[in-house]
Amino acid sequence: MTYKSNDGLPRLAPLHDLKDFKVADRNLDVRGWEVIGSDGKRLGKVDDLIVDRELMKVRYLDVDVDKNHILPDTDARHILVPIGAAQLDDDGDQVFVTMDQASLSRFPFYRGGAVDADYEYRVMHAVTSPGQAYTQQSAAATTSPNADFYSREQFDENRFYSNRQQRQQTQDNYQSPIMGNSPIQEDIATIERLRQMLEQGTITHDEFTALKRKAIGL
Repeated sequence: MTYKSNDGLPRLAPLHDLKDFKVADRNLDVRGWEVIGSDGKRLGKVDDLIVDRELMKVRYLDVDVDKNHILPDTDARHILVPIGAAQLDDDGDQVFVTMDQASLSRFPFYRGGAVDADYEYRVMHAVTSPGQAYTQQSAAATTSPNADFYSREQFDENRFYSNRQQRQQTQDNYQSPIMGNSPIQEDIATIERLRQMLEQGTITHDEFTALKRKAIGL
């Protein structure tokens, strides 16, 4: 069953089909980025994003799986991965997922267009219960997923962006000591903050020395 938004259109749809939607400025557009499995090997690339039109949230990554991972006579090579079941690299254009090549056989293929309830339940089953057979009765697949379904960590966007957010916070800490000549009190506070970062392992000893020199104008 494909469930509808308030305007009668499919609630979950690919971003490229939604002319009035775009990736928010504060978020990264990961379409085209490499998808790396838990074994460190490439699985494919992010082809599109599946958007909840009603709540304006990204629910799934549409992953175009590389041909060598799928049977040669298989036309559909796309799968959907819940956004919280993936993570951005902290620097490069890569997305890491908690699956490997062997796991791909558990995921139902995605053939494009609107996403129905049965497909969502199948995807969640593949993520959370990989060792069990899927049945429609156990999933109640004729019922549209509700708020409880989407409250799972697999749909937590913060998990997806966390690595990049942590890196940005570290960069912000780097920038504050380099803002030019500061009063002595601010220099002392900056050096103390750098020392804490060194002890926490956020920066190396060489970085600590270089940033300390800049903080005091040397």
